[in-house]
Amino acid sequence: MTQIANGTTLVTVDCANRPGKLRHIWTSIMFDEINWSYSRRGKQILGFLNTQVRNRAIETPWYVRNHNTLTSGNCLGAPVSGSTNVYIEDEEGNPVYNWETIDKIYDSYVANGFRPIIEFGFMPYDLVPTEYQESSEFGKRDLGIEPYETGKLKYPPKDFNKWQDLIENLVRHLVERYGEDEVAEWYFEIWNEPDLTNYWRGTFEDFCKMYDYAGAGARKAFPRVKYGGPATTHFAPGYLKKFLEHCVSGRNYVTGETGSQVDFISFHSKGAAFSPRRTYGKPAPVQFPSLRDMAHDIKTCLEVVTSFPELAGKPILVDECDPAVGVLYGMYDNPNFEIWNTPYYPSFVAALVGSLLDIGEEVGRPIDFFSHASYYYEARRWFESNRTLFTNENVAQPIVAGLQMLSRLGDERIALHTTDATDPLAETYLPQAAYIGGLASSTREGDGGDVEKISVLLWHHADDRTVTGEKEVKLDLENMPFEAGQRIQVKHWRIDRDHSNAYTVWQNMGRPEEPENKQVALLKDAMQLGLIEPPFEVQTGAVKDLTFTFKMPVHSLSLLELAPVF
Repeated sequence: MTQIANGTTLVTVDCANRPGKLRHIWTSIMFDEINWSYSRRGKQILGFLNTQVRNRAIETPWYVRNHNTLTSGNCLGAPVSGSTNVYIEDEEGNPVYNWETIDKIYDSYVANGFRPIIEFGFMPYDLVPTEYQESSEFGKRDLGIEPYETGKLKYPPKDFNKWQDLIENLVRHLVERYGEDEVAEWYFEIWNEPDLTNYWRGTFEDFCKMYDYAGAGARKAFPRVKYGGPATTHFAPGYLKKFLEHCVSGRNYVTGETGSQVDFISFHSKGAAFSPRRTYGKPAPVQFPSLRDMAHDIKTCLEVVTSFPELAGKPILVDECDPAVGVLYGMYDNPNFEIWNTPYYPSFVAALVGSLLDIGEEVGRPIDFFSHASYYYEARRWFESNRTLFTNENVAQPIVAGLQMLSRLGDERIALHTTDATDPLAETYLPQAAYIGGLASSTREGDGGDVEKISVLLWHHADDRTVTGEKEVKLDLENMPFEAGQRIQVKHWRIDRDHSNAYTVWQNMGRPEEPENKQVALLKDAMQLGLIEPPFEVQTGAVKDLTFTFKMPVHSLSLLELAPVF
């Protein structure tokens, strides 16, 4: 455990210096368990995110991405799996489409204000080549894991024309059900992480062929479709480059002509892979995510994209972007996974947002948004510490308050400087070095947008989860956009061990396995984004500058909102 030295960090916000739009790049979620999208809890969570987290004044609907859109199975949600049975073949080998489960999924998203990123995967049972009888020592041993689930769904289709027809019919059905203007805002993506054998057992050429055939089907059904990929991992910038070369100058497998349409580019990044994932009760070495690794990986992939001038202006999605892999595992498997329950998670995400915004400016190709591969789990213990947004009874983990803080920011960026200014890509960056970073913004409120609100979000982060201590912050706001003598209301929101944190309250209760109703109510109160002190008023002077001083512990966030009082 590392104790930081006491000190003061000076944060300066110059309200007269406004470099441009503040991109809200955190506005997407992702999860494997596609059938939980229409469960009772799933709908409640989607509704909560849409109404209590999304900034509806300036943020377009959030996006949601799933695996298993085309997977065969029993259509019952289970950890890291799901299925829809959209495709089977009759005895003569003719396709039979079934949209019943698909409709429940996308009805839920549309009703709760989300736009889908529809991943074309995985291969339906009756489209898998019969020669690929993938074996598994677990297959057919009454564990619910059959050869299809352990491997066959990872192969290219046995018939590419039938694959194309499936995609065409799926997209046409969605357009008929939800309308052209709605579906035109959705993203349609080929597969998931084809660079890993975890997800893909075909060749690179098979993948490009599958991409071209799916694209032909999607555009035949709906010429306005937004279709792209390749959803590769941070391990494979070379695979990303080869795929983009295919799209720009390769031979299209359907038309025989040069090039394949790509309407957006996607790739993934993770900050850590804890090892071992399960310790079987033994002590685990202290491990933690790396902001530096994620910044490096995403910058590398952005540089690959920028090397193709033909793709200038195409949206870029980092549609899996998380501090660590292993959504299925929790702190009872490896204690390092406890970070998902704590303020560490939102402090890391906030620091990542700041870093990615800076990298986008440096490279000249900002990302459009990234996806948190987090949702909720059924049949888990309280605060199991899976990579989720909510624990049991839909009690939010601190990351949700962090997303609320981010989304309370405005859409016009204001220059912010901190004496802790830290570049995770610098050679001097250390995981034990705690630093205070931030974002500042302006937004217009009131009838006609005649009231301006200034927001300042600060995070005190260190990659090393064992770092403790606090720093004093001196926040100077210069050139405030208010009249001299104007009364200003100040709200100071906080996430730390004692604020916006149901996990600490649960621990203080004695970690009950089955909290009573009164305890659940207390946990739901504790999960709310909370103020560190009651709102108060200050008055601007002739120079229209204000100064605030407060302390921030490591792995905490503060959001100050300032608005005129009339």
